[in-house]
Amino acid sequence: MARVAAVERGRAPIDVAGTLAWLGDRTVAGLDAYEDGRYARTTALGRGAGWIRLRPSGASGVEVEAWSESALALARPRVRHLLGLDDDPRPWLAAFAGDPVLGPRAAAAPGLRMPGSWDPWEMCARAVLGQLVSVQAARTLTRRLAERHGRPLRGGGIVFPDAATVAAGDLDGLGLPNARRDALRAIATLVASGGVDLSPGADPDAAHAALVALKGIGPWTAMYVRMRAIRDLDAFPAADLGVLVALADANGRRPTEAEARRRAEPWRPYRGVATMHLWS
Repeated sequence: MARVAAVERGRAPIDVAGTLAWLGDRTVAGLDAYEDGRYARTTALGRGAGWIRLRPSGASGVEVEAWSESALALARPRVRHLLGLDDDPRPWLAAFAGDPVLGPRAAAAPGLRMPGSWDPWEMCARAVLGQLVSVQAARTLTRRLAERHGRPLRGGGIVFPDAATVAAGDLDGLGLPNARRDALRAIATLVASGGVDLSPGADPDAAHAALVALKGIGPWTAMYVRMRAIRDLDAFPAADLGVLVALADANGRRPTEAEARRRAEPWRPYRGVATMHLWS
C-alpha cells in the first residue's frame, strides 16, 4: 500500500528530535517504536488502522507519514498535540530566565516541549500502569494489556484497546496488584462512560477532580494525565521525587511539597513546562 506524508511545523525554538527521543524511551513493543531518530506508533483513524511514522524535518518541523490521505488528515492534529507544535515558548523562556534553577536549564534546552499524548485514554491507562513501578516495568504491563485486549494489525503491531474493552475485560494475570487492577478498571469505566473530559483544551481542574475521586488514583497520576493528555502547561506534580531532587538546596535538602508549591508560584502559568526542565 502506498503511503503519504506531510510536514507539520512548530514555533522555534523547538527540539522535535529531542521530544521524539523522549517518547522513544517509553515505547512499548507492538504499540510504538523508535529507531534512528524516527518514532512510529499504531493507531486506528477513521475506518482504518496502521502505523503513523514521525521524523524531524528541518529546524522546526516533523514529517508525518500515514497509510492514506484520510488517515494523514486525522493524524496531523494529534501530532501537533503530541509534540506541542502550537506552543509559543517565548513567554516561558522569559519567565524562567532569572530563576537560579530553571534559568540555566531553559537556556541549555530552549526548544524543550512538554509532550502531549496520542490518545488521552491510552495515556490514562499508561499512567495507572506506571504507578509505583519503574519505566521498564510499566512498559511490560502496558504490553501485556495490549496483547490481551488490543487489535492486532496485519503485518505486525497492536492498536491499544479502547476504554470500554478494558472496562469489561479480564485484567487478572497481568501482574498487577489487585488495587491497581481495580484502579485501571475504574478509570476505564469512567472514560468509557464519558464521565471525564480529557480532550485537548478540557478543564484540567474538573478532570483532576474526577480522577482523584476514583479509589487508587492519586494526585501524581491525575497530574500526569493533566500534563500529557490535556497538555495543561501549568500542571505541577509538587510531590514528585524528581521535582524535589531538582529543587534541593546546596546541602542536598529537598523541599517539602508545600515548599515546592511556593517555589513554583513564579513559574505560573507554565509550571508543567518547568517540570519537564526539572526532570531533564
